[in-house]
Amino acid sequence: MILKELFPFFGHSELNTNLDQLLKSAGANIQSLSTKTLRAEGSDAIELKSLGLELAFWDRENYEQKIAVPKDAGKGILVAVFAYGPTSRGFKPYLGSIPFSDRPITKREDALREFGTPQVTEVDDDIVEWDQWAKDGLQVRATYHGDGSLWNLSFSTPFK
Repeated sequence: MILKELFPFFGHSELNTNLDQLLKSAGANIQSLSTKTLRAEGSDAIELKSLGLELAFWDRENYEQKIAVPKDAGKGILVAVFAYGPTSRGFKPYLGSIPFSDRPITKREDALREFGTPQVTEVDDDIVEWDQWAKDGLQVRATYHGDGSLWNLSFSTPFK
């Protein structure tokens, strides 16, 4: 499974049979989303640690308020996908192709080279925590460790 395969499912829920099949092909089960967690915390995730990917789902109401009308009638709406870097604990590094990039991204300099000048950069105590871009209707964010190495890349639907 590669990142780009997941993008068409942004805004869809656990009821989408094609998303369910794609996750099953990666050894995951969309039915593992917890309705209780979605309701109590507003979000839940499916971790594909061996692939270096995490899929974030929001509860329907939260998605409707902050993003848009969901594309189907389910309760857990896919809002973002995280691809983890080589120094991320608990996840193997994502080794698939990276949308909007011709090369791997392992540090901030790579992200700037591949994605260009960020729209937003978050700096705390002179350390860049993350950069964010808009690419083809998606929000792309690179989050870094203190040494500038990549923690993760996230691809998500933009907020209202």
